[in-house]
Amino acid sequence: MFNIPDMYKINLSFTDAEHVMSRYGETIIDNMHDLLSEWHQHCDGADFFADDEEFFEYFKYEANAFNVLYSEMKHLFRYGV
Repeated sequence: MFNIPDMYKINLSFTDAEHVMSRYGETIIDNMHDLLSEWHQHCDGADFFADDEEFFEYFKYEANAFNVLYSEMKHLFRYGV
């Protein structure tokens, strides 16, 4: 799960989160994985975001949707994120 700064936290329902993470034409799990990959690239300094706040400004909807979906589906995952 993402530790999202308060200013970027958004309360999403499961349905809204599902909609956010399914709008890219891949499966929800694929989109969650892609966002996690973006985060890892950011942490490695391999992207154009100056800091975490800039990352969350750009990905605020996706990061919040990720947290909602992960919270609801974590029992389905064998290994934590």
